[in-house]
Amino acid sequence: MSMNEWEFTAAVAGWINELIGKDNQLPFLTARCERQSGETRKRNDLILLDRNSSIVLTGEVKLPYNKDGGSPHNAAVVRDARAKARRAGSRFFFTWNINEFVLWETEPADASWQGQKYRSWEVTQVHREGHLDLSPTIHAVRTWLDDFLHEFARIVHGDAVIGHKSPDEKFIEALESSLRLPIQLTLEAITERYQKPRSRSEIDRWMREEQGWVIYDDPEGVRDNLERAAKFACYNLVNKLVFHEALLKRYGDRMEKLSVPEHIDAGEPLRLHMEKYFAEAKTVTQDYETVFGEDHAALGNRIPFYSDAAVVHWRALIEQIHEVDFSRLDYEVIGAIFERLISPDERHKYGQFYTRVEIVDLINSFCIATGRETVMDPACGGGTFLVRAYARKRELDPARPHGALLADLFGIDVSHFATHLTTINLATRNLIDEENYPQIARSDFFDVRAGSAFLRLPKRVTAKGLGKIQHRSVEIPPLDAVVGNPPYIRQEEIPRDAKKEKGKYKRGTKEYYLKLVQEEGGVLLSGRSDIHCYFWPHAASFLKDDGRLCLLTSSQWLDVEYGFRLQAWILDQFEILAVFESIDEPWFVGARVATTVTILRRQPERAKRMANTVRFVQLRRPIGEILAHDGTTFDAIRAADDFRDEILSLAENSVNDRYRARLVRQEELWREGVRLGAVMGKSGEIDEDQEEEAAGGEYHVEFIVGAPVFVAIWSAGRQ
Repeated sequence: MSMNEWEFTAAVAGWINELIGKDNQLPFLTARCERQSGETRKRNDLILLDRNSSIVLTGEVKLPYNKDGGSPHNAAVVRDARAKARRAGSRFFFTWNINEFVLWETEPADASWQGQKYRSWEVTQVHREGHLDLSPTIHAVRTWLDDFLHEFARIVHGDAVIGHKSPDEKFIEALESSLRLPIQLTLEAITERYQKPRSRSEIDRWMREEQGWVIYDDPEGVRDNLERAAKFACYNLVNKLVFHEALLKRYGDRMEKLSVPEHIDAGEPLRLHMEKYFAEAKTVTQDYETVFGEDHAALGNRIPFYSDAAVVHWRALIEQIHEVDFSRLDYEVIGAIFERLISPDERHKYGQFYTRVEIVDLINSFCIATGRETVMDPACGGGTFLVRAYARKRELDPARPHGALLADLFGIDVSHFATHLTTINLATRNLIDEENYPQIARSDFFDVRAGSAFLRLPKRVTAKGLGKIQHRSVEIPPLDAVVGNPPYIRQEEIPRDAKKEKGKYKRGTKEYYLKLVQEEGGVLLSGRSDIHCYFWPHAASFLKDDGRLCLLTSSQWLDVEYGFRLQAWILDQFEILAVFESIDEPWFVGARVATTVTILRRQPERAKRMANTVRFVQLRRPIGEILAHDGTTFDAIRAADDFRDEILSLAENSVNDRYRARLVRQEELWREGVRLGAVMGKSGEIDEDQEEEAAGGEYHVEFIVGAPVFVAIWSAGRQ
């Protein structure tokens, strides 16, 4: 039989005393295990005393597979442990579920679980009875205890600090901690089901058709996919739970607070129980299908409930969510979740990378001047660009209501999870406002057209006989700006249309993209173009005559042959206000690719384009250092605006410890392109399959002579 909590705690006390006895440098006298009766239940406590016999640490151990042991961040457990520490006069206390140990500072007395200073350590991985007695588990715990005692000694002496984290960080860490066991148990359950041919076929179809994942036959590939499925489905469910809780602020009189009765002890009854609440939320709000889903029986909605053993942990997680004060969470929290919860390999597969907030603020500073601009992100990911745009617009024009701000913002992403996150993050900016319907659509951006409906949203009306809520079609109007970081997908990964019926190409193929941008923007791109190259001309089709196009992309289009035609098209359509790159850091978190920010303003008049001054700026310090601020939205905007103004005010080339800037008239770029194009000629510039479809004549030659102009200018600026 596996150790119980009392037996394990007693064993830990013994191991600590062994370590204290062997190392006289440790400032501790002894550890002891006490069982005390509380008002409502017995508590298993571990107490550590210093050499003056004063209590310096007390806390509680919970087994991870018990109902209150899923996470050491469990609010009830933390409250109990803190109360015990206060009675004992201990400056520090801990909560420990074997897998994760959290050290908390006891004071101030009025701090909530979110407001406490704390520090956590990963210790081991135990999720079932029997694992606790295994030799690897005991070895991991004993090894960690030695490290912890030395680090805690430094903390007690003031040589190290616990540290204080923002409510956002605390929320994310508590969420991650509470989800470890449900994910692990879900992985075990889905792995067991995957052994059955019928279930395997269903799961493979969901992964391939719904998620776009590659199906593997080798054991490592199969496990990776199943682990990804378990994480994806569990985090999808958590977002529903979090958003449902947040909606109660606005609809609490018509929506019931989600709770799980004790008699529900199996996954399938729990799924149906939760779906009742989600269906009610959709009915009451007449919206948020992107969050709660359209089909509750879809496989992705069923996966989190495969494990009956996970039910107790889902119940505890829901109770934990009830403890959160969502008004204290900052607006980029969902972006942070997107960054941390989706593995780097997963982001790389889809070209999805979380963008650093500071670079988003800089881009938005070029696009949003009054607070009334219309803005679209065509690959919105976790929503960072749109959420920061919302915050900037609210700061610039505080009188505008929440609904009006949302009406200016448009988001598109092919990923259900991404649109799910963006919708939540924008809607939670003001849950009291009745017009709280983010204009976010799950779609392939290349299937959306300017001036056409891309989404249907609720519309509240007061006319007699029309009811309280109807729906309206949403069209994307001519925009002031398109911003974002398009997916990083290399041209080799873009599928080709095997049939190649001239003029009729399958959506999502290279041929389809080439034809679309040629028809819309008159640009004949190379067949070797990465996916982001197609975003530029298609995004431009949504812009006003003076609209801004500001994208964060791979910098390869500046240096390689396939980018020459894109450069020529840009020179012929836009004023290039600035091009930024960094030699200090990547701007995609988790991406191993050089990145560039390009700031464009559409300019139909050739003379104005040619007279424009282009600023090539190479950053030599981290963007967070250059745009340092005091943590408030106001100061973040001020920092971005000050740096923007500094760059735009440059009258000559400039070098300092923060950046190097090279100024070039756009006419010079064009003339250099003509000169280099004449030298290079047409050799190797056109793909054979494109030659047949080229518009031909003068226009075709114009793109040829637009050649590698940015390479020459940009390379010179880099040296």
